Amino acid sequence: MSTKRNFWLPFLSVLLSIALVAGYPFFRAEAKEKKTAHLTIMSTSDLHGFITPINYTDNSPANHGLAKIATLVKQVRKQNPEALLFDSGDTIQGSPMEYYHARIDNKPIDPMMLAMNFLQYDAMAIGNHEYNYGRQVMEKAKAEANFPWLSANTLKKGTDDVYTKPYKIIKMKNGLRVGVLGLTTQKVPNWEDPKNIAHLDFIDVVKAAKKWVPIMKKKEKADVIFVSYHGGLEHKQEADGTITPLPQTDGENQVYQLATQVKGIDVILAGHMHTPLADVRVNGVLITEPNKWGSHLSVVDMELQKQRGRWIVTDKKAKLLDASTVEADPQILKLTRWYEEQTQAFLDKPVGKINGDMTVTDPHYTRTHDTALIEFINKVQMETSGADISAASLFNNDVPGLPEDVTTRDILSTYVYTNTLKVIRVKGSDIKASLEQTATYFKQNNGSEPVEVNPKFIIPKVQHYNYDMWEGIKYTIDVSKPEGQRIVELTDLNGQPLDMNKEYDVALNNYRAGGGGGYPMFSGKPVVKDINIEVSELITNYIREKGSVNAEVDNNWKIIGGIVD
Repeated sequence: MSTKRNFWLPFLSVLLSIALVAGYPFFRAEAKEKKTAHLTIMSTSDLHGFITPINYTDNSPANHGLAKIATLVKQVRKQNPEALLFDSGDTIQGSPMEYYHARIDNKPIDPMMLAMNFLQYDAMAIGNHEYNYGRQVMEKAKAEANFPWLSANTLKKGTDDVYTKPYKIIKMKNGLRVGVLGLTTQKVPNWEDPKNIAHLDFIDVVKAAKKWVPIMKKKEKADVIFVSYHGGLEHKQEADGTITPLPQTDGENQVYQLATQVKGIDVILAGHMHTPLADVRVNGVLITEPNKWGSHLSVVDMELQKQRGRWIVTDKKAKLLDASTVEADPQILKLTRWYEEQTQAFLDKPVGKINGDMTVTDPHYTRTHDTALIEFINKVQMETSGADISAASLFNNDVPGLPEDVTTRDILSTYVYTNTLKVIRVKGSDIKASLEQTATYFKQNNGSEPVEVNPKFIIPKVQHYNYDMWEGIKYTIDVSKPEGQRIVELTDLNGQPLDMNKEYDVALNNYRAGGGGGYPMFSGKPVVKDINIEVSELITNYIREKGSVNAEVDNNWKIIGGIVD
């Protein structure tokens, strides 16, 4: 080799080193072979224990339930075997099957965990209703799951330690690292029986996400971050169906805040609001929510490209698959058949008789007139508690009421929540303020129009349960008046004006007694009695002991200022 040729070797070596450091394309294998990836995530929420696609009031077919969702899940996995499956909470409470399992026979594995294990769920965020049946029932179900229950903002009492786990990292076959952070609406203490959550603290979800998302990114090297949140997106729906996200919140539904205040979130899998949201964007974050009871399955598809050693999201979109388009999965039905049989036998047990009419044929009529059903529920609450005043709600438009021959099915279909009963001591001014809040349920009327429901009680979330009807007082709502000025008559049963400064004992369900549903006037009031028995059970016991109950109406309240007939 000549001296001249040897002279250039060091320079060529230096140039080669510079080229490698600079990353020129012809020296980079990655540039020759650009890597791409496709990721599919499925999400359910607010299943509320519904597996079989039936209406438990009469066993008629229904287009909801995990058995139908299972068919959709299998269809998605047929296209993409690696598709992940998450749930955003409110899973083990709500259906008669879960009521039977929790209250009558809690020894077998929880039916929802059995079915979800079969479907190989990857993770679940904890919902507020997970706590309804008490700590023992909840933790048993959690232990029976083959997947983690996540909630980064639920802490062990008095500590900074997360109660369960904050997140899960899933490594895909192509090396992609998927992170899912679990969060629970922080308003749980406002609604839940204190004894069920005495061991826990609930902190702000935004604060928790700001702590854990960077850890998932930096320490765990997550390429994409999903937030499975039992909370929703406050929004309004335009006439053309367009969704307009709204920033206001009282802390219950903080999707907007998570999307705008926490960096690094790619997708929020929402829940809690029982609202179908296919694909909404806030600050570039994709938001989807699959409604309730297994009526829909959210499916998120994401395209990624590897650039300089990092996966970059190049596209993401979501859609809702409708359970009405498929048949129930026979494997899930077979797996849970024993639970269904036990539930049906329990529901058909006779309880007693109703003399007269306590059925609901027109929910709007029931909310605009004093009727025997609501008066009866208030009567049970008053006689059980000893309080002279009570308030109750017609929870939803599917409530059938009580027929002549009452069964357990009829009672659980009429009083659908696991509320217990409290007696709190309030002033007359608190009762007045509460009635004004209840009166906002109606649109302002010109005095000659049919009385209509205020849209804010229907959109974005149906909230008929936040309209109360009272017993033990007399009152008149004038819907032609502005909000805050609608209670034009308020007296005791003797016709004497209610004393605004006097204290009264009022029977309310635990949700309302804690101020839930927009009733802050009740929050923090002295608890005179705490009856830790579900109201549905109180109703059952009352009818069973009496044998027969008369349907009665005293017309202690009325609505004026519009057409109510």
